[in-house]
Amino acid sequence: MHEVKPILRNSLTVSKDRSHQSNSNIVTYINFKLRWAAVSKIFIYLYLFGSSFLSLLSAQTLPPDEEEKKEDYIEQLVEENENSSGDYENLIDLDKSLLTHPVNINNAEAEDFKPLQELDLLTDVQINAILSYRETLGKFSSIYELQAVPYLDVAAIKAVLPYIKVNSDISDVRVTSRDLFLDGDYTILLRGQRLLEEQKGFSPTDSASSSTTRYLGSPLSLYSRFRYQYSTKFSYGITAQKDAGEEFFSGSQKQGFDFYSFHIYYRGSKFLKALALGDYELKFGQGLLVASGFGVSKSSMVMNMKYGGRTVRPYTSTDEYNYFRGGAVVIGSKNVSFTAFSSLKKIDGNITATDTVGENIFVSSVGGDGFHRTESEIADKNVINQIVAGANADFRIQSLTLGVTAIHTKFGAAVESSLQPYNAFKFSGNQLTTIGAHYDWQYRNFNLFGEAAMDERGGKAIISGMLISLDPRVDLAMIYRNYERDYHSLYANAFGESSTNDNESGIYSGLVIRPLKGWEMSAYADFFHKPWIDFQVDAPSNGTDLLIQLTYKPNKILEIYGRWKDEKKQQNSSLNDTPIDYLSAIHKQNLRLNLTFKATSSVTLRSRVEWVFYNEEEFPTENGFLTYQDVIYNKMGSPLDITGRICLFDADSYAARIYAFETDVLYAYSVPAFSNRGMRFYIIGRYSISRAIDVWLRYAQTYYTNIDTISSGLDEIAGDKKSEVKAEVRFRF
Repeated sequence: MHEVKPILRNSLTVSKDRSHQSNSNIVTYINFKLRWAAVSKIFIYLYLFGSSFLSLLSAQTLPPDEEEKKEDYIEQLVEENENSSGDYENLIDLDKSLLTHPVNINNAEAEDFKPLQELDLLTDVQINAILSYRETLGKFSSIYELQAVPYLDVAAIKAVLPYIKVNSDISDVRVTSRDLFLDGDYTILLRGQRLLEEQKGFSPTDSASSSTTRYLGSPLSLYSRFRYQYSTKFSYGITAQKDAGEEFFSGSQKQGFDFYSFHIYYRGSKFLKALALGDYELKFGQGLLVASGFGVSKSSMVMNMKYGGRTVRPYTSTDEYNYFRGGAVVIGSKNVSFTAFSSLKKIDGNITATDTVGENIFVSSVGGDGFHRTESEIADKNVINQIVAGANADFRIQSLTLGVTAIHTKFGAAVESSLQPYNAFKFSGNQLTTIGAHYDWQYRNFNLFGEAAMDERGGKAIISGMLISLDPRVDLAMIYRNYERDYHSLYANAFGESSTNDNESGIYSGLVIRPLKGWEMSAYADFFHKPWIDFQVDAPSNGTDLLIQLTYKPNKILEIYGRWKDEKKQQNSSLNDTPIDYLSAIHKQNLRLNLTFKATSSVTLRSRVEWVFYNEEEFPTENGFLTYQDVIYNKMGSPLDITGRICLFDADSYAARIYAFETDVLYAYSVPAFSNRGMRFYIIGRYSISRAIDVWLRYAQTYYTNIDTISSGLDEIAGDKKSEVKAEVRFRF
């Protein structure tokens, strides 16, 4: 990776006095709160931070680890979100493709930079600055010249360097048909995983049991994929998955895997901008009509609240609902582009009734969770046809982009939500049309953007935001949204507090300050209001969400950050004993201290402690605590990489749970929620047999000290531990 001589300010951390005070508080907490094996916990905790700080004495400057940086990025996208279902595989594919075929910034147009936006490596302001600099002063003579581009600080340059290059050779721009079809990369990947303990769903039926329902398939989960890819310009492939409990080449799954996904994708540079056949993703404007994959959301990446990147992308994930199947095409010129798309597929639905002749069915929900393990789940599989068609047009006038979008969906059955007050304004019927208009304007260090939408029944939604680089050391983001209670868009994924873009208004502000070299402060504040009742919220409600993170990164081997997160919401009181519920204030705080230290050229230590304080106003505060230590071995030139973690946790209830991102095998991620009291560890190794064959093996176990039954229903395990083994092999040629 290229070196960059720092000319701007960089990152941030907590003072030593506060660190020592935190250590004292944690030890006290462990002594009184973690009542089991206290001596062992304290020993591990002292090692957790002590070993990292002692190793500083022998530290020396080392190159950054790109794999660890990718994991940090994914963690920020998915942490504390148990419902994350973004196209993680597509992010990894895009990352690896750009590393193999970097963007040539001397010849790239705005469209060529969009894949870098998808990885949050560059903003629209920064891309516009690069293009303006090149247009004014000519092509870049060296990669180091990026330091002279406005609004690009050292941190941003370092992050993007592996994915770009400087080359004046015109042949670098021309890609022949032979290049596309023969010079790409082939990948075959196979994965298997299972829990070692027996779950109730796989146990023999018991006549004395109240339920004789069992999973029909084996406890083995299988995943397979084949893909050919040339840069971000051309790819085709197929992905297949079988969940644990689903049948395989038998019963209801005689075709083998339960889910198959396939795609062919081409990205051009002239009149034909993009073509997708098979399964694909869409993204227009700011997501009020449609936005597939990982959405923009509140996280420690406080400036990550605007959509960018390609409008049409290949679909490579295993979510069995949030994608389109059919075809999409993007055509146009430099200043005008037009997208048309259509999709036809069968989706799951929970059938609730049929008409008098038994021909027309009614469903209470569509999409489902993708599981087809029991007879009732199989009965819901692919019972409804879904037809989607739409179009988008974008017009560019210098630095201003204006666009319009329309999307129509028709189901093969009428959707009727359950008769609950909070569902009074939810979508019902068998078809829906939604239209919208969006804008994006850039002027120097300003970027204004937004979208307005309306469905055929009159429900409206609006979102408008602003990104400003106030100074090389200060960035500001603001966004306002107002989603009416009767607004419907079945594929919306815009910025907001809720997973659905309706019944919500709010204003968000994010700020990043780099006051000194190595220091960075990130903060956001979000104030939101729900004008109508919601699930377990039987009245209009308000809430706030605040976050402050201080990061200190003096060099390439050490990074420390401290984080405080504060959430206040309202929900039905747990003490309600009257027919009409009343709201109770909920207050949840998270405190985190995280340290990453590269002890040697091949060993990285990562340590974390985190507390949660959860309070419902009529009840005592519930506490959660988690601490872990990672040891990562990754020696350059070695065929073996190993990562191990030991984690201790103690949470009074599920409400005080703590999420922690875990290293996993390629194209997979784990973000378990920790509650109750216990210990978890995992170890994962990757061995490169040759340049063409890589093997991963992962073992993880969670042990509880205060319960003897894990989970519930068919997932119930009679015991105090839960173990999982996962194996994966990848072939490249």
